[in-house]
Amino acid sequence: MIIGSGLLARSFSCAYALRDDICLYAAGVSNSTCVDHREFLRERKRLEEALQKTAHLDGFVYFGTCSIADPDARKTPYVQHKLEMEKIVSRHPRYLILRLPQVAGKTPNPHTLLNFLYARIARSESFNLWRTAKRNIIDISDASSIAEHLISDISARNTIINIANQVNYSIVEIVRELARITGKKAVYKSVDRGSSYLIDISDISNIIDNAGFNFGKDYLTNVLEKYYK
Repeated sequence: MIIGSGLLARSFSCAYALRDDICLYAAGVSNSTCVDHREFLRERKRLEEALQKTAHLDGFVYFGTCSIADPDARKTPYVQHKLEMEKIVSRHPRYLILRLPQVAGKTPNPHTLLNFLYARIARSESFNLWRTAKRNIIDISDASSIAEHLISDISARNTIINIANQVNYSIVEIVRELARITGKKAVYKSVDRGSSYLIDISDISNIIDNAGFNFGKDYLTNVLEKYYK
């Protein structure tokens, strides 16, 4: 079964929606800047109910965030909430927590980094550009494919695994590519903020190599053109 209806939930094979041995929990607070405690409580209640109903299943998959490694984000209410949800999920006897970075895909959610930047550039609206920040971008199709490999691996149960690109990109680079794609000049104020952090993907290195995922030099360009051109 799949709980959720957003970009992540829709990215998985329809077969998962029909399975009665695995639960993919792909729901929750979608805005990483959220500070509304009521939203967090709502997700907590829904998650706890899902865990009670699926305690007998062979696997319960929860999607966390790689931002726990980001010095600028790890203390935000959203990231602290996600960590609390991971603790709750770990009570399931056969859990799998998959942490994701910035996911690129077709979604109306205006709060994603890429949608935010694209909207500002396309409408020639000014924004603050954190010139020292870097972000990890992965195509939703690649993220879900890697996730399916891990879900099918019984030895991955009761672990927390990062799914991410092998490369981080500067916000400057991302903005430059989106400006090229839209044909608009990005209007921004450059501010001396932002950090770069490493995401440990050693747990999926074999999957990347054996399944032929290509995180090459043109990956960012190809992904942004796929969803924003």
